[in-house]
Amino acid sequence: MSSTYEDLTPHPGTTHNTLSGWPWRDLPDALVPQLTDTLAHHLTTGPLYVLIDPFAGDLDLGIDATGKPHRRIQVPGTDLNQAAEQLPFLVEIEDTLDPLLAQSVEWAALEHMVACGAGDGPYRIGGWLQPHATGNGAGLARQIGALLRASGAPHGGRYLRLADRRVLALLRHAPLLSVAIPAAPTLHPIDWHKQLQGIAAWIYLDANFGLQRLEGHQGAPTNAALKLDDAYWQLLGASETINRTLMAWQGTQHPLPADALGQTVQHLVLAREAGLRDPQDCVAYAAEALNFPAFSAWKNLQAYIAHCQKKQQAFAEELPSLRRHWVTTPL
Repeated sequence: MSSTYEDLTPHPGTTHNTLSGWPWRDLPDALVPQLTDTLAHHLTTGPLYVLIDPFAGDLDLGIDATGKPHRRIQVPGTDLNQAAEQLPFLVEIEDTLDPLLAQSVEWAALEHMVACGAGDGPYRIGGWLQPHATGNGAGLARQIGALLRASGAPHGGRYLRLADRRVLALLRHAPLLSVAIPAAPTLHPIDWHKQLQGIAAWIYLDANFGLQRLEGHQGAPTNAALKLDDAYWQLLGASETINRTLMAWQGTQHPLPADALGQTVQHLVLAREAGLRDPQDCVAYAAEALNFPAFSAWKNLQAYIAHCQKKQQAFAEELPSLRRHWVTTPL
């Protein structure tokens, strides 16, 4: 494929009837088979690897078609200053017919659905990968381990949780923020072709339950750290509040618009300009503004923020009882 990345999601017309009714109590029956078929179509014959981020707990992976446990390949991280049980690992799947492929797709969709309802949650399925060199899972693990030692951190080495697909998505879409927020530091596009040399496909589930694909050049992996400048590290420092806001927004709206990241960051900036500093308060402010546009126009908003700060009350905890002031306000 010629592009660095592409959206593998089927045309909206093919999913409209099967993915309606948001927010879901359970995954739509057609979703996992549809995603699994699309994923299998964009992978080549031979082994593939599921990237797992066990930071919030491990997964019961079951057994393969031969009755043996699926092979795990630990991502090396001797210099990442992380507990071994929290480091990512790869799970080898012999081919796309292995039931673990569909199971891993279901896990990825479920964890996202739950996080949208709760406003946050663990993301363990980092994606589905294939190297250009078939059967080289150990080499792929070394390459990922090198990427996790991202360079350019302002205060030295930093562990980059690239196995959390929200981090990968944030890095991929970050350059859009330079257009949405001109005052922010310029975020130059990452050369994914070069950075992922040796990886034929890195496919992950996005925020709208679609599949996105990144790919690297053919050739031997360079096993180099992912190169990030100061602007990216500033963005990553705010990644938790950004992702929690996105999840809280999507709890009531699906799908999110194409400019969701830009809108989210703009409202988080406004939260800080309003005087909020606590991350939970900033998330609550931004999510409320995104879910209820009339919130930003409430005439007593700034005064109430000042009141909460004077009384040392959490602004986030006060919002539900105040919502009546803006949910019926005409825009």
